[in-house]
Amino acid sequence: MSLSDLEKMKLLKPEQEWTGHAQGSEVQPVLTALTSALGITGCIFMWLGNGHTMTWIGLLMFAVFLGSFTWVNLKGVRKS
Repeated sequence: MSLSDLEKMKLLKPEQEWTGHAQGSEVQPVLTALTSALGITGCIFMWLGNGHTMTWIGLLMFAVFLGSFTWVNLKGVRKS
């Protein structure tokens, strides 16, 4: 797509508002790292649990990870 196509579809800011600087992500890196660590730890617990108690703890951790992953990413999209 060309710039004129994007302008016609109103997907670009007006040219006078261009700053030349890329907009950074609004998602906090520490929060993202903690969320990812929770998901990875949950997967490891499920694998090590072999169907016993640790598996269920890992499954719960992974479910919390899915919810927090969605929340963190929606939070970043809403701020931009």
